[in-house]
Amino acid sequence: MSAAAPYKYEMTAKSAMMWAESELEHVGRIAAVKDKHIQRSYAMSTLNGMAHLKDALYELVNESGSLQGDLLRTHDAVVRTMKHLIKDYNLDLKTIKAFNTEHVLSNLNYLKNKKNVTRRRRS
Repeated sequence: MSAAAPYKYEMTAKSAMMWAESELEHVGRIAAVKDKHIQRSYAMSTLNGMAHLKDALYELVNESGSLQGDLLRTHDAVVRTMKHLIKDYNLDLKTIKAFNTEHVLSNLNYLKNKKNVTRRRRS
């Protein structure tokens, strides 16, 4: 999992899960848009919102007890979706970092592609 944000979101698990549902719905809407420029702009906006959501989920995972499993699965799904948005719409993280003028987001290094390491199979 990634690092914590420098500020606290202080929200309930239910509201974070509702937020996640809303953000994940945007991904389907992005694909439904015909114009590539609008798709990319919408994807960038969604990516920024998901970065905040990821930080809120991370905070809740570290604070919660009984809902930790659901929150962690949602957190991981959000991160995977963010990586797909970056790849599918050729988004640049520098833009998100530049927009983060208040420095409220956590470090975005969790979105950088790590080189795939192939494992040798045992015979």
